[in-house]
Parts: sequence; C-alpha cells; structure tokens
Amino acid sequence: MVNGSNRRNNLDEVNMFIRALSAEVQDAKAEDLENGFPSAIKVEMELALYELRLRKLLISALGEPDRADKTTGH
Repeated sequence: MVNGSNRRNNLDEVNMFIRALSAEVQDAKAEDLENGFPSAIKVEMELALYELRLRKLLISALGEPDRADKTTGH
C-alpha cells in the first residue's frame, strides 16, 4: 500500500508530466495545422497523456477510502 506522502509525491510527478506533455501536444497541434496532417508523434503523445490522466485518477482513488471513512460521522 502506498502511504500518503508517497501517494502525494507520485501525484505531483504525474501532474508535472501532464503539464509538460500537454504543452508539447499543443505545439504539435500547431505544427499539424501548418503541415495539414497529424503527425505520428502527436498521436503517441496524446495516448501517453491519456495514460497519465488515468494514472492520476488511480493514484487519487487510493486516498478516497481514508477520506470517506473520516467523513461518514457514524
């Protein structure tokens, strides 16, 4: 099981990669508009971005049961 600080560090790293890759995808989209066709690299970057967002969702979900247990009030 991943403890809270490791989960937070992993989430921070994934967020950093998402921001960086999003900027690269935007640059690739601008080049595609100039060239008139999508590049294979842009397609791969978009797939990687999707996978990073999925990983972020999974990492975030690891902390949810702890939060739910604390907020039930029973």
